[in-house]
Amino acid sequence: MPGFKEIWRRVTGFARHEGGQVALIFALGLPALATLVAGAIDLNRVVADHSRMQDMADAAALAGAAELAFAVQQDVAVQRIASQLETNISEWANGPSITEVTRVIEKDGQRIMEVRLDGVSPSFFMNLLPPGGWKYSVVSRAVSVSQTPLCVLGTGKSGKMINLVNNSNLMAPDCGVHSNADIEVLGKGRIEGRRIQAVLSATGGIMTPSPGVDAAEIDDPFKNMKFPSLDECIGKTGSITYEVNDSTSYLDPGIHCLPITVKNKATLVLRPGDHFFRKCVTLQGNARLEGEDVFLFFDRGSDPIFNGIRAKVNLSGRKRGDYAGMVMATIGGNTPDINLPGSVVERLLGVVYVRDGFLNVKGSGVAAEDSAWTVIVAKGIRLLSVATIQINADYESSDVPVPNGVGPNAGGMGGDRTQLVN
Repeated sequence: MPGFKEIWRRVTGFARHEGGQVALIFALGLPALATLVAGAIDLNRVVADHSRMQDMADAAALAGAAELAFAVQQDVAVQRIASQLETNISEWANGPSITEVTRVIEKDGQRIMEVRLDGVSPSFFMNLLPPGGWKYSVVSRAVSVSQTPLCVLGTGKSGKMINLVNNSNLMAPDCGVHSNADIEVLGKGRIEGRRIQAVLSATGGIMTPSPGVDAAEIDDPFKNMKFPSLDECIGKTGSITYEVNDSTSYLDPGIHCLPITVKNKATLVLRPGDHFFRKCVTLQGNARLEGEDVFLFFDRGSDPIFNGIRAKVNLSGRKRGDYAGMVMATIGGNTPDINLPGSVVERLLGVVYVRDGFLNVKGSGVAAEDSAWTVIVAKGIRLLSVATIQINADYESSDVPVPNGVGPNAGGMGGDRTQLVN
């Protein structure tokens, strides 16, 4: 199809025709022909502007859906996308006059980012053809898809609720890391996740991908979980020690009132069920603590003390019952923290829950590396020295169920892909 220049060349060629009648006809029709050609050129520009506006709206809607996937508050996402659009519009030289309207639509449990652009371009004869100029609109809607599993949640609402120092590493490449307050990584520390976000700030170190901020809070999914009182243990004295080299002992589920020490090369196997500890469990030397289908609860003042030089912990969480999916928890008291040396913890399959304190990972080595999946929900998470914790997310390979509110059953992290929708 010939271009406009070629059409114009052919039309004006009639003006040079030697026949007088043709020249006369051309002279009389030239204004109309010129108007038609110029109108076609103008319409072609309008079509191009409309297409560019649609591309602009699509890009903004997709970016907005990505913002919402960070669980950011709706007004924050709308404001960011509106600012982005205003910048793009201001950089469009000789573009149409554009008015933008950005909003979030709630539909079927999804948050859809909608972007509408209304454009006006001048038309012929002082905007008389068509009257008021060319007017056209585009609308684009996008939504986040493919849920991001929630693997690390700092529930504290002020301070550094996820804090890495020195050369420590929090590795969660297939799932999300969220803090209801700040994330701080010092020195050469590193956080790796599919998504990293904080309600307040995220600073320092290396974080891959770049963290999002201004995220909406994610509530503690286990705040209403009930644990039994172990007050019946008060006043009971004594201790239990397992210390025979290469021996294996078994502990039935229930309430354990006395402090337990495992040392030398002894192994203590927790039988399947719920184990409630009123006093500390200590591993020394080359001791091992093992258990399949178990839940360990540490009451006020108790604490797992896994400080043996070559001690090992290999635990898999509950498969059924009130604590299905949980592997270890404490609710606070005098020593509400849980301390895990990285080199000691081979497997920690399930949810580690520290309602009122910190999960501290310290020392060297890689904690939980052999776990199919791990989830941490704590007031705060600290990694010290050169410690590393590996948060895997191979949920399908394990028969330990993932509780609601975390992992792939979380609703707060949003998707990690976006797509346009009608």
